[in-house]
Amino acid sequence: MEATATVCPKCSIPLESSNPTAAVTGKMTAASMDSLQAFLKFATNPVAGLAGAYDSLGSARALSVGICFGVVDTVCILLAAYRLIPEFLRPPGAGGFFKLVVASLLPFVSLAAFSALARLLFRGRGDLSNDSFIAGASLLPVACAMLLGSLLGVGNMPVISALMTIALCLTVLMLFAGFSRISKMTERLATMAVPLVLLLSGWLTKAICTSMLNAPPM
Repeated sequence: MEATATVCPKCSIPLESSNPTAAVTGKMTAASMDSLQAFLKFATNPVAGLAGAYDSLGSARALSVGICFGVVDTVCILLAAYRLIPEFLRPPGAGGFFKLVVASLLPFVSLAAFSALARLLFRGRGDLSNDSFIAGASLLPVACAMLLGSLLGVGNMPVISALMTIALCLTVLMLFAGFSRISKMTERLATMAVPLVLLLSGWLTKAICTSMLNAPPM
């Protein structure tokens, strides 16, 4: 029966197919389902539930879920940017759109990169699956708050400020939970790592975005 099965009987992940398109689609579907299940595990308890969600996936699936979260973060930030940046200030043309996509992707990439650096420097455990999962999940509150704030409009600044404050607090707490419970840093080292990672990733994102968006169109 296992020889003709289309999914793994143990983990329900689609098996490799002779059709490359079907195989890719199956992997994307499995990663999306894993992402939804992981999100539901920590949505109502993001600090305590984060490590449990990671442990339920395993390294390979956690990496895919982290990337899925990163895609969601990027889309939310991109949509927020299009609503918040006046049309006359946006970089023009297809090249301008590409610049905004890259700028929206940078928060996830820089946060994952500096999370990996912190794991190495502060004697954490794991691999890129830790860093991707922690970065993607921790950025979700801020990305969603940015999108919701752009939908509310500048006339609701008190509400937007409250949403961003809550989102930033959740991001800090989730990063700490990820570093201490997933990457297994000591609480003392995780406390040092969180502000350093946020400052460095924020600085790098701002520096690259400023340089890229201010560059003359090709």
